[in-house]
Amino acid sequence: MHKSWLNDEFDKLDAFEMEEIVDNADKTMNKCIRQLKEKDVPQIKKIGEIIKEEVIDFKQYVPMGMALRTDGMKDRHWEAVSKKVGFEVKPYPGFTFQNVIDMGLVKWSEDIVEIGDRAGKEYNIETTLAKMKRDWEGIEFRLKPFKNSGIYTTLGFDDAQAILDEHMTVA
Repeated sequence: MHKSWLNDEFDKLDAFEMEEIVDNADKTMNKCIRQLKEKDVPQIKKIGEIIKEEVIDFKQYVPMGMALRTDGMKDRHWEAVSKKVGFEVKPYPGFTFQNVIDMGLVKWSEDIVEIGDRAGKEYNIETTLAKMKRDWEGIEFRLKPFKNSGIYTTLGFDDAQAILDEHMTVA
């Protein structure tokens, strides 16, 4: 997966999968090295330690990858990243995670994670508001004559109240 993460198109990078695999690899290598310490196999233990170091070296990039692949990263967020690092950072055709690493963006990882978190929160608000708007589009109030009095009553309050209650719990 390592080669795929580094070299595939950036928009194909599944950062959550990457985080899970790297965390599992870290735990697995810890177990392997512990078990290999108990056995007399120094060459195999050395290979395990090398792999463990490679996992640790790559692990530092995972939060940055997750932040940059957050749903909701828009031009304004890429501009914020660019402003923070002092040069343009924006995906283009052929852009890969290796490009991110080569740019040295890990130095600004905390700032990038903060921008990614903000983008994710904005995205959640935008999608929630869009769903709420769609929910209200089907609500209609109708007038019904009340007997022969010339006065009308309004129908549809129950549906509106149910949606309002649901949206108030979401907000």
